[in-house]
Amino acid sequence: MCLALAACGDDEPAPQGTGGTGGEGGDGGQGGEGGQGAEGGEGGQGAQGGEGGQGGDLAEARADGEPCTTNDECLGGLCLTEETFGWAAGYCSGLCDPDLLPCEGGSECLNQGSYSLCLKTCGEAEDCGGAGQACVDVTGEGALMCIGGCDADDQCQGACNDDLGYCVASGEVCDNGEDDDADGLQDCEERDCAAQGACATSIGAACTGATDVSEGGTFSGTTEGGTNLFGALCETLGGTYAAGVGMNERVFQFVAPAKGIVQIAARATEGDFDWYVRTGCDDAATLLGCLPAFAADDAPVQLPVEEGDTYVLFIEGKDDAEAAYALDVSFAEQACGDAVLVGTEECDDGNTVDDDLCTNECVVNTEAACAAAVPITAETTEGDASEGTQGFTGSCGGAGGEVVYRYTPAASGEVTITATPVGAADVVLHARTDCADRDSELACADDPFDAEFAESITVTVTQAAPIDIFVDSYDSGSSGAFTLTITPAE
Repeated sequence: MCLALAACGDDEPAPQGTGGTGGEGGDGGQGGEGGQGAEGGEGGQGAQGGEGGQGGDLAEARADGEPCTTNDECLGGLCLTEETFGWAAGYCSGLCDPDLLPCEGGSECLNQGSYSLCLKTCGEAEDCGGAGQACVDVTGEGALMCIGGCDADDQCQGACNDDLGYCVASGEVCDNGEDDDADGLQDCEERDCAAQGACATSIGAACTGATDVSEGGTFSGTTEGGTNLFGALCETLGGTYAAGVGMNERVFQFVAPAKGIVQIAARATEGDFDWYVRTGCDDAATLLGCLPAFAADDAPVQLPVEEGDTYVLFIEGKDDAEAAYALDVSFAEQACGDAVLVGTEECDDGNTVDDDLCTNECVVNTEAACAAAVPITAETTEGDASEGTQGFTGSCGGAGGEVVYRYTPAASGEVTITATPVGAADVVLHARTDCADRDSELACADDPFDAEFAESITVTVTQAAPIDIFVDSYDSGSSGAFTLTITPAE
């Protein structure tokens, strides 16, 4: 099999973009024959051999990341053109394989599924010199590469789609009710239009008139009669979808009165809707995420806030229909010493004693917490993680409340430990040989998909050598009651 961009056959190809070697001169022509008279004439003189050919005069080939319009301009033999990829001015690259066909120095091979491409590596944005290029951690593992795109219309042959960051054939018309650049949004919903003329004026008025929900409560209404100015490109595991396209929306604003936690839930009372959250009303780049309408028993979204932090909520009609909603908003201030566990507090015992289980900074005193571990001898024990501390985590999770138990085995062997949630609790189960040493962990279990799933671990124990068991919670909003069962070694 011949790899793309590699020469097939035995001949070694000349490097692309360099002049070819001059050809050798041709052989001289043969002399002419003598005439047929009595004395034959002398033969004609042979023609002179041709001169050697001149070397080729091709332009120097361009390295990965440099602009291009055709493949033969690039050292790697592949141009990611603006017309095909939407990358302003094109981007030189090449097909690659990490083992068989590696990239040149200064580039890395990026797997694209059915093929792989060489992309220029970078340490910061200044290393990417091309128009609209950005230095991006493409793999999520710290592999920074220069990715093409655009951030201004004049970089593109057509226009720059500001919502998606790549060149398109034609830009968005801001008042025709059409998705001209085929990104799912239209008119003032587009970043291309939001800052211009009538759109900017209307959006500014809508943001100024947003319903203030900072004091909390339940806010009911319908999207009918709302503005039609906003939309969002929402990322999901299955891809991107556009929310609120051409639909009416209601806009709400929460401004935090102090440090704490705001809880938000938007529930449909009629019809269906999408809702999303930004930190800036008129800036689509501040989108935090999109959500479907909540069911009655769905837990609210919890967002940590500092004093003055702002969240803007948009409730959008869906499927060309209006929807009725009930928006629940509540705020809990984080104040260490009030005996209420809120936000980033690991504990709050409501006193001013600094060397007990909970310090005056509302941080768990690990030594005291481990000393207070509950001895357990029965095979079945009931507890409630919401009544415990919030200062320990396992390797698989456990950001919520936990109860710490100390178990001393009567025999050596394997012990199976199971924590079964009660009600809406979402348990995380882990165990250590040394309560205060996270590196002494024996096992950790947390089902990532089923919150009501009973978590179970099996660990090897030594007779009379205690271990510490942590019945933990996924997060602070899922701490609750549980049943702990231990099946001892025999």
